[in-house]
Amino acid sequence: MKLAIVGGSREAELLAKEVKALGIEIDPSAGLVVIAPHPFDTDLIECALLSAANKPHILLQRPKWQPEKDDNWHFANSAQEAAKTLESLNISRALLAVGNARLAPFYRLKNIDLVVRSRNTPHPPAPPKGRICPFFGPFDIKTELKGLTEQGINALVVHNAGGRGGWPKLAAARQLGLPVVLIDRPDLPDVKTVTDVDAALDWVAASLGLDLCAQST
Repeated sequence: MKLAIVGGSREAELLAKEVKALGIEIDPSAGLVVIAPHPFDTDLIECALLSAANKPHILLQRPKWQPEKDDNWHFANSAQEAAKTLESLNISRALLAVGNARLAPFYRLKNIDLVVRSRNTPHPPAPPKGRICPFFGPFDIKTELKGLTEQGINALVVHNAGGRGGWPKLAAARQLGLPVVLIDRPDLPDVKTVTDVDAALDWVAASLGLDLCAQST
C-alpha cells in the first residue's frame, strides 16, 4: 500500500506519521494522492492538482482564521488591496508576516515603518522605511505581546493561513486592540477538500480498503 503526500505543511507531516504507523509507504509516484502544502503555496497546489488529475486525490487544507467580537480585522483579496487598506488605517508602524513574494506593494508605502518578519534573512532586502525582523518561531502569546509592544507596532498584516502556529500574533493583536489586515487565500479549482488530518486519514483508509477500527484494536 502506497500514498503520495504533496507538500510540507504541519498537516502533511502529521498525516505521514499516521499512515506510516498503519504500514502505508509514502511514495511520490503512488496512485493515491493527498495534496497538503501551506495554504498560500498556490503554485505547488495548482501543479499538484494537475499532476493528480487522473488519480484519486484530495486537498488537505486547514480552516481559515475567523474573527471574534473583540477583533479589529480587515479582509483583503490580494497584497495590493491589503497595502491600500493598511495605508487607509493611518498608522505609523506595521508588522508584515505575508511571505516574501507579497512584499512589493507594501514597499511602495511612503509613511509607514514596516517591520518585516522573514525566515530568509538577509533576503528579502529591507524596506525603504523599516527593517527585516528575523523569524525564529514558534512564538507564544506572551512573546508576541512583548515584541509588538516593544517594537511600537500598531497594525499587523498577515495572510489568512489558519492553524495554531501563527495564531499567537492575532491573539496578541486582540489583547492590544490592534487592527489586523488579513490577505485571503486565492480561489482554487473545485476539488474534494478536507480540513484536518483525521478526515484525510479516513479518506486514505477508505480508498485503500482499510478498517481503522480493526487497526486500533
